[in-house]
Amino acid sequence: MAELLTLARPYAKAAFAYASEHNVTDEWSTALQMLSAAVQDEAFSAYLERPELIPTAQVKLFTQILGEAQSESLSNFVALLAENDRLSLLPEIATEYEDLKSQKNNVVDVVIESALPLTAVQEQLLTRALEKRFNSTVTVSVTVNPALIAGVVIHAGDQVIDDSALNKLEKMRTRLLA
Repeated sequence: MAELLTLARPYAKAAFAYASEHNVTDEWSTALQMLSAAVQDEAFSAYLERPELIPTAQVKLFTQILGEAQSESLSNFVALLAENDRLSLLPEIATEYEDLKSQKNNVVDVVIESALPLTAVQEQLLTRALEKRFNSTVTVSVTVNPALIAGVVIHAGDQVIDDSALNKLEKMRTRLLA
């Protein structure tokens, strides 16, 4: 997974730089999401990977998927991916593109894993604290994971804040066995 992100990152940066420069970030975001969904479809992906399907034919397929969202710059981008055999990276490119877009808009997506369901007040307090910590607007999604026993694990991009009882017990176990 990390290798795919490493390969996808330069493409996402180039796409975002172009889209930002031409004020079409939302259009590119929509297009990349559509292309990503197509590549993740097993039947489409199998058809796309046929050896006899040349890059220009692959680009035509994606042009049909995009329909009205199609632009010359998007066609060129898809052609570049097809020529370099990187169409399978579209899901990672789309994800990285959205991360870049969020950074530009000063928004951080946060996933909070909680041992128990959070009340609205608890969620609001955590959101405010995270906004202060990241100095950004925070969008929060909460999942319940009873295996944590108690506490929360917060995922914000590459950062993980683990304040769960499970983590604390694991650290205690490690110290006792050392």
